[in-house]
Amino acid sequence: MEKSRNEGINGGKTARRARSSGLEDALPPSSSERDKTPLERVRETLRRDRESTLRIGRLHWSLAKQTAFATGVGAAAGVVGAAFQTAMNAASGFFAADYAVGFPWALLFLPAVGLAIVALYNAAGLSVDAGTDRVVASLTSEKKASLWLGPLIFLTSTLTQFCGGSAGREGAALQLGGCVGLGAGRLFRLDATALRIATLCGLSGGFAAVFGTPLAATVFALEIACVGVVYYPALLPSLIAALVGSAIPASLGLAPFHYELPDFPETSVALVGKTLLLGAFCGATCVFFCATVRRTTRSFFARFPNDYWRVAFGALCVIVATFALGTNAFNGTGIGLVEEALAGRAAPDAFFWKTILTALTLGAGFKGGEIVPVFAVGSSFGCVAASLLGVDPTLGAALGMVGVFCGATNCPLTSIALSVELFGAQNALLFGIVCGVAFATSGRVGLYRSQRALYSKTSVVEDAVGGEKI
Repeated sequence: MEKSRNEGINGGKTARRARSSGLEDALPPSSSERDKTPLERVRETLRRDRESTLRIGRLHWSLAKQTAFATGVGAAAGVVGAAFQTAMNAASGFFAADYAVGFPWALLFLPAVGLAIVALYNAAGLSVDAGTDRVVASLTSEKKASLWLGPLIFLTSTLTQFCGGSAGREGAALQLGGCVGLGAGRLFRLDATALRIATLCGLSGGFAAVFGTPLAATVFALEIACVGVVYYPALLPSLIAALVGSAIPASLGLAPFHYELPDFPETSVALVGKTLLLGAFCGATCVFFCATVRRTTRSFFARFPNDYWRVAFGALCVIVATFALGTNAFNGTGIGLVEEALAGRAAPDAFFWKTILTALTLGAGFKGGEIVPVFAVGSSFGCVAASLLGVDPTLGAALGMVGVFCGATNCPLTSIALSVELFGAQNALLFGIVCGVAFATSGRVGLYRSQRALYSKTSVVEDAVGGEKI
């Protein structure tokens, strides 16, 4: 009797394992199965088929709901992103026209704009340094970003551009999209996991709305939270949100940034070696940019604990630097520097001064993004470095732009996808090399302090299982 009971137990375990692996039909029937009548076997088969059908139906229903939700979030992020892009274009155009007249009167209003930004954030109960980090932190912790970040970043980034602050717009678009997804998730009272996916949908939709690169936006949402980890559960909804988010600005005539690289010679061993070296230089440039922005911010906060004094002093620094340099090339987003570098023209010190003015602007508390300034720094540096290495300056500018972005965001897959969508796939191998080297050599720096580093960039042995902030 004991032997029969053990056989029955073992047979049940084997059947359960077979059912979980889909190999049940390949196993011989157990003693309990042999004892069943034909009618009982038919009933058992029908029950299993019904359970399987219900399970597939629940899966399809879940996917349908997820698709509908991601489409709605992507549409909302696309509309907000299109409006934000229009406002930022108008603000940048106004400052450029004002500077071209002769005397940049708008620049003199930068201190007043800074005081208004501090007052708005204080009225909303938010610290002045609240930004994309808050959205990223909401993905890895219980801290939830305030929905006030969305309208505040829209208004304050536009004001910063009107008066010549050196900041971008894509980082602000990430905050807008993240707040859209977060707000939609809270509206439908989603649980913690679903709320995280909703926020990632908003991030990808906002990124794609401004960049026009849905694939890179999708991968960015999967990579941004934790360095070394790709969050695959959000793949499909993020892709849907990115496709919808990028389609709306395009339908309104807002063309995304795209540059056709000329044909270059076939990849050779010498070119690969030079690309490896350029990737290492991009990693060092990324460290310089991120460290300068972070140390300037810390210095401003240490010397001027009062937000109003700090933003006023930072505005004066930007004004003095602009007049001293005698050009507005380093104000605004820096897209002009990117275009010049991709045309093969870049001043040797352009990347340095763009870094300084961006650090002064963001460190003082002005609002805007960091991504296009990173593009400007990377492309300007890459153009100059490529000339010294004997590489075509246009190719070097494109490689530097993507390489420094990779090191600054710690998102290598996003960077490779971005290079393909911006410049085509003909040089994908070189972009992959420069991204890999820049990622490995940039160390523990990055634009977003709330990113978690779960693994060392260069050695699995050194992995930090608990996760450390960048």
